[in-house]
This record gives sequence, structure tokens and C-alpha cells, in this order.
Amino acid sequence: MLNIDRLRVLFCALALGAMVLSSAHGAVPTPDQAWRPDAVGGYASTRIIVRFTPGMIDAPLGKEVRSYKASGFEARAVLLKAPPARANAALTAEWHRWDVAGMRPVYPHPFGDPDVAAHYGLDRTFVLEVPAGTDTPAMAAAFAALDDQIEVVELDGIGTVAELIPNDSGFWRQYGMHNTGQPSYPGQPGGLDDADIDAPEAWELHTGDVGTVTVAIVDTGVTPHTEFQDRMVAGINTTNNSAVGTVDGCPHGTHVAGIVAATGNNAVGVAGVTWGASIMPVRVFDGCSGNETDTSEGIIWAVDNYANVINISLQFYSGGPTFKDAINYAYDHGVLVVSVAGNDRGAVVAYPGRFDKCMAVSATTDDDELATLSNTGLWSSNYGDEIDVCAPGNKIWSTWTTNYLYLSGTSMAAPHVTGLAALLKSYVPQLTHDEIWTIICETADDLGPEGWDDYYGHGRINAYQALLAAGPNRIIASYPPDGAIDARQPSELDGSNPTGWQSIDLTFAGDLSLLPGLVADDFAVTQEGGVEPVPTVVEVLPVEGEDRVVRVTLDRAISVRAWTTITHTESDTSVCLGYLPGDVNADQTSVPADILRVIDALNGIIDLPIWSTDVDRSGEAGPPDILREIDLLNGADAYDTFLGATLP
Repeated sequence: MLNIDRLRVLFCALALGAMVLSSAHGAVPTPDQAWRPDAVGGYASTRIIVRFTPGMIDAPLGKEVRSYKASGFEARAVLLKAPPARANAALTAEWHRWDVAGMRPVYPHPFGDPDVAAHYGLDRTFVLEVPAGTDTPAMAAAFAALDDQIEVVELDGIGTVAELIPNDSGFWRQYGMHNTGQPSYPGQPGGLDDADIDAPEAWELHTGDVGTVTVAIVDTGVTPHTEFQDRMVAGINTTNNSAVGTVDGCPHGTHVAGIVAATGNNAVGVAGVTWGASIMPVRVFDGCSGNETDTSEGIIWAVDNYANVINISLQFYSGGPTFKDAINYAYDHGVLVVSVAGNDRGAVVAYPGRFDKCMAVSATTDDDELATLSNTGLWSSNYGDEIDVCAPGNKIWSTWTTNYLYLSGTSMAAPHVTGLAALLKSYVPQLTHDEIWTIICETADDLGPEGWDDYYGHGRINAYQALLAAGPNRIIASYPPDGAIDARQPSELDGSNPTGWQSIDLTFAGDLSLLPGLVADDFAVTQEGGVEPVPTVVEVLPVEGEDRVVRVTLDRAISVRAWTTITHTESDTSVCLGYLPGDVNADQTSVPADILRVIDALNGIIDLPIWSTDVDRSGEAGPPDILREIDLLNGADAYDTFLGATLP
């Protein structure tokens, strides 16, 4: 008989902890509380959780235990694809009725205190995997009826992150980051709740790693403010060809820099959109005005000095070819340029935002409306066909000389977008400028008429949604690192390190709790060169103590004859690992005979693949590879191999 009190629903909300609700008392959330499958606040349609009654599960239950010396822990592999051996006819029938693909332990690692774990039945708690779209509430009810074999049945609740509200003393003034309806300016009425870029929600995912992204502030110069002075890098003043990019009489650029990258959660002042970006001061105005040529020079200088993102909170209305070509130069070098729509000209977007290879940003108020004379009383935002997105720009509190000040204008809107671009680049370094541009536009909150319009573009930017779109399902690092040479293959003269890489740790951009459970089928393995069978992924397990790392295990070590690429198919991100260069004949050592093999291949006497003969890794095989092989054998300019591999 169905004991409905036994059907419990589990919510794993990170902000509140786990909460168990009994359906017997009508406490199941209503639809307006997001109580729906595969949505935040709802439940998974791909699995249920069951706790078997004592005696149902016998150790070892056919489980496989693997030891990983590198991290010092053991993990139980995925278990049964069939019901437990002691399952009765009713349990077996439900198993097949719901097309259960298999079951795995909720807790795959050994318990530190097995007795306490057994007391709570943790060692009897398993996940039953089912096809996506399964009516898991109905399935849970069916399994709850099997109370002679199942003690507890739960839905797997889907939670979300809490917001990170920084403790900066002036953060309450920053409605553009976090709008609760507070007055945007002392003595003024409050704004519209959530008319902001959702910065605290984004910061819960990532606040910006220090030193990973450089933002060039092409402006009036930047004062070394306490909010970011320790992250300022070398700059330039193109108005007098000096190497001093700081400001003297117009702190406009300092205000912009604070919006982009003021240090957050430091108990003073304000928080920038990203907290870790390096600020490159590029002074192109003498005072508060300047010309296109000095600005163009500043853009080129910033690109050549490795800026990742450029903010230009300046407006021009001529837009000559030289200016356009400077923007093109930046774009062609993979640098994203963000600029303003301009102020007080109406339906005309200012340059350089008007150029097609520069993002143009219009400005909104704390009510999510385009800034106009009617709602600001002093100024208005331009608009037009070139607008990409909008961002808060009216009465923005930010850094100013040695203190803080309110300023208004599209000059304040653009750095919100620039800061988000830098935050995305820090979060997922592999993102290109085009991908960042696309993500920012596609995740913006639509304002005004449905879809794109010439007032708000694609909408007001949403930092949280942008980070979710950029990650977490992208590989951003690995161990061994991407491009590493396998030194643990038998490449040493003494025959040491004979095993080779078979398990690779992959780091994803976001917390694994935001990803669906990764399995072997989520990865593809390819080889360039080699004659052995291509490895396949047989197991994917989380790495203990890491919230973004999984260990991918192959059925065999990567080939000594090949470059092996492991790809996460959904995100199309990968890691490529190779063998020790110089071993042309693949006998696991580098010897003079390898020189002869390269010569014979170049003369067409033998047919060798490029991975074998391209010793210098130039992308093609040629006479320089012979010289490279000789240098390697002589011990000159050896490869920077991983884990200390050497060449004879």
C-alpha cells in the first residue's frame, strides 16, 4: 500500500541548505515557485534517490574500487545496470517500467566514519538514472509503495547560488550592480527593483582572477586610486608621447576605471564589475577633450601592449578612416572594444561606437528606462541602429581622484559592459572577443519592444546570465596541461616511467553542481597519428576536495605515436596531449637513427605522417626538422617537457 508520508521531496538550495517537504501535508511548492522539472527551484527528470532497507544491499555488490595515488582517495565506480540481487518481483517490475539505466551510490567515496554513515543509511542511498523527461514525481510515488525494500524515496532538487553582497561601504549607492529599489541618489525616490546587471549573483560564480585580464581605459588618464592602484600596469599619454597615463585635470577616466574594476568586498568605497582585472591607463585627452588621432594612437598602443578589452568612454561625431582602422586593428587582433552611444544627440550613435567592429552601449536609469531629459532632468542617451546593449548610466557612484563621486552619461554605461567582458574572459580564458560579444548580447534582459530595438539594443546586460552562458560546461584547464608531452611513457634511456597517461584531470569553468552529471559518453577521444586503437573514456569521477575538477579515465594510456585529444562534446572544449618529440621512429628513445628517418621521409623514400617528422613543431616537415633533431640529440635547446622528460 502506498504510504504517502514516505514520499519525501529533497531541495538542495545552496543558500538555505537541504529542506525536506512532505507531500502528505500539501507542502509541495506551487508552479509559481518554479516547481517544475529540470529548473531551478524544481527537480530533476533524469533521476530519483532511493534508500534501500537494511539488508537489501550486500557489499561489495559487484562494485569496483579504484585507487588514485595522486590525490590519495578511492572512489566507487558506477554500479549496477540491473536491480539489486535481493530485489523482489515488484521492485524489478518498477525498475523496467521506468526504464532505469542503472544505479550508483550517492556517496562514491569511503566514509570517514562508516558507523555514523550506516546509522543514517548513507551507505544504502543510491541514485536511479532514467531518461530525460521522465515523470519522476510519479516514479517516486511508485517506488515509495515498495516499503518492504525501499526506506526513503526522494526527488533530486535543483538549487541555485546565493548572491554575494560585498561589504563596500558605498555599495548601497550602486543600483546598477544591485537594485532593491533604493534611491539612486540621496533625496531622490527609489528605483525599480532588479533594474540592475545582477552583479551579486554573478560574483557568486566568479569575481575575476587577479592578473588574468588587462583592460585598457582609453580616456583622460587614470589616477592610481586605492581601489585598483595595485593592479595598474604600464600606460601611455599619447597627447605628449610620454609613458605616464595618469590624469592631471580631468578624473573622468578614473571614474570609468572604478566601474570596471574597483576591488570588491574590501569594506571601503565601491565594487567594480570585475575585481581582478589589470588597469592599463591610456591617456588620449589633454584635460576633458581631445582628438581622434591621439585616440587612434592609444588604441593601437593598447593592442600592441596586450590589452584584452578596451573601454572608450569618449564621443566623436566625425569618425574618419584613421579612427575606423584603429578599431579594425584591435578587432583583427582579437581585442574587444566597447564604447558609448554618446549623449544629447538623439538618434545618432557617436563614434567609435558607431563603427561595426566596436560594441555600442546606450544608458539606462534606475527604472530600466532609456536615459532622457524627462527622467534625468539634465542629459539623455543617444540611440540608433548601431546599439548593441544598454547598461546603467545615470547617477553612477564610482572612484574619483582619491575619493568617490556621482557621474552620469553613456560614459558610465559602457564600463559596465567592459567590466562584464573582462569578467567573462577571466572566467573562461578561451573565449574569443566575438564569443564574448555574442554572450553579452544573447543574455541581456530585453527592454522596450520585444527583441532588438534601437533604444536598448538587445537589452540591459545581465552579468549572471552571461557567466552561466559562458560556463560552467567548458574545460578551462587540465592536469597534465593542454599541449603537455607525456614524460611517463618509456622515453627515458634507463627505461623509467613506463606507464603513460591514462587518467587526466579536467577543470571546468563553473562549479560541477551547475552541470548535469558528467559521464563517459560526454567525451570523445581522437588521435593524430598512431597505429594503436584510439582510447575511449571508461569512467568520469569528481576529484575529492575540488568543486570544478573531474578525473577522466581512459581504457588505455595515450599512444607514444600520437597526439591524443579529449573533447567535452557539449562545449567543444578539449585538451591535447602528446608524446616525446624527437622519437621519429617511435622506438621510445631519440637516437641518431631518427635523423636518418627524417631525411628519408623528406626525400620521399619512406612515408611518415607529419606528427612524426615535424620535429620543430612548425606545422610542416622540412630541412629545419633535421637540424632540430641534431640539436636535440646534442642536448641543445631541449623541449620544455612536462614532468621532467629528457632527450639523450
